[in-house]
Amino acid sequence: MKSKKAFMLGAAMAASCFVSAFALAEQYPAQAPAKLAAQAVKSAVDQALRAGGKVESSKLSAELKQKLKAAKVGKSKAVASKAAVNSEAVEAVVDGLQKPSELQGAAIAAFTPLFPTLDINTLYTLTGVETGAQIAYHFNLPTSARIQVQLLNQSAGTDMSLTLFHDDGQGNLTPLGTSDNVGSADEYLNGVMPAGDYYWYMVANTASNAQFSFGVAVDSNIDAFEPNDTAQSAFALPDALNQVTGNLDSVNDVDYFDFTSLRGQGVGMFLGDDDEGTRNQWIFERFDGNNWVVIQPNNTSTYPSLTPGYIVKVRVRANPAVALNPKAQYKLTLGSAPRLNQSNVNGDNVVRIPSSIMQLATQASRSLSWSTQWSDSTGEPLRGVTPVLRVDKRFDDSNQYHWVNYEAKTGITGAASGNVDLGTCSGDLNVVYPDSSSGQTYNWRTWFNMGGWRIELKEFPGVGVGGNITQYVSLGHICSQTIVR
Repeated sequence: MKSKKAFMLGAAMAASCFVSAFALAEQYPAQAPAKLAAQAVKSAVDQALRAGGKVESSKLSAELKQKLKAAKVGKSKAVASKAAVNSEAVEAVVDGLQKPSELQGAAIAAFTPLFPTLDINTLYTLTGVETGAQIAYHFNLPTSARIQVQLLNQSAGTDMSLTLFHDDGQGNLTPLGTSDNVGSADEYLNGVMPAGDYYWYMVANTASNAQFSFGVAVDSNIDAFEPNDTAQSAFALPDALNQVTGNLDSVNDVDYFDFTSLRGQGVGMFLGDDDEGTRNQWIFERFDGNNWVVIQPNNTSTYPSLTPGYIVKVRVRANPAVALNPKAQYKLTLGSAPRLNQSNVNGDNVVRIPSSIMQLATQASRSLSWSTQWSDSTGEPLRGVTPVLRVDKRFDDSNQYHWVNYEAKTGITGAASGNVDLGTCSGDLNVVYPDSSSGQTYNWRTWFNMGGWRIELKEFPGVGVGGNITQYVSLGHICSQTIVR
């Protein structure tokens, strides 16, 4: 029998990820199996699973039948929380100037599945099925993946049901979903599942020497935050300024994220791309309590202050006007809005050029030292964020900046510092001026270049020193100084 074409998930780039907080991997709980939807995805691109041939169904023991039945009647609970916002979001245009690694539970030594193991991405065929037959097989997901569990090609007059169970590695079963369409209609279960062990469980409601096929289509090219395809399954980010990398694996994929303002601190959000010019592929939205509001590309959005406990909700979805590349990665910033409380950039010991000759706020010969301190709007230090000192030590006539970036990482106090080696230079400009800083007046000739510096935050554009209006602080790179008569 020819295998019927089955669901093929869109390819996606496995997400690398960065989260700007301390030891965040420890803060994310192990991902529990999600529930599966019992329908086929209408927009799916059909792709035949490789043929796996026929398999023999073996009888289930009374003990295993009881175990499956007991697990299937179990119930789960869901909890939701709300709070009120007390200010409007403020959007700002930005001038054109890692979810943590997936947690892996400890391996269960010598795990033995309850039922025979079959391969993923393979379509198997069963024959000789009679009414009342209960059939179960095991498969393993080595990594988290978007899956479609399938039961297809039932013989005329056959009526099968399909249930997926999760095994916690110790024989404890959790039902994840059931598809039981009328008659011989195909059965599908769709969803994103974490790495682990699973069982097909198929029951013949009606069958007489019947035949059907079954399998599971698996796409592991998903980002580390799935399943977060609904507002109810949104990925909750921790108390920090978070920057995460994700992707949309199909035009129907929508990624939801939540952030709780624990202290009523301001919350900021921004969506960028992977520096490949892909930002227009995505639509970025925040939830205002009633509607989803679009945040335009190159815009940040900030709630200056909130009611403590308020949950800020955002989502990323595909832009229908632009062809989606599932390999493209977005960079989402969501968390405590950053505030720069203190910054210093100092040069080494030079005989300073007077401001009466040229306004050079910072002057240095060989090195710069710099420091910053950051917090949220309540004064809570922001640790794990990435201040960037950007230096162009010689402006040229190209009307283009040539920034060199120097990064640091804030610690427990929200402070970060660093040193910059400016190197040597010959100097495009020279001036002569008197200086009495040594207690005696000398005339100095100084050769120098004119440049500038900025301080930015890697995770959130538009904050720091230097901006769209005053773009930099002036820098004089001193190349040589000599006393002249």
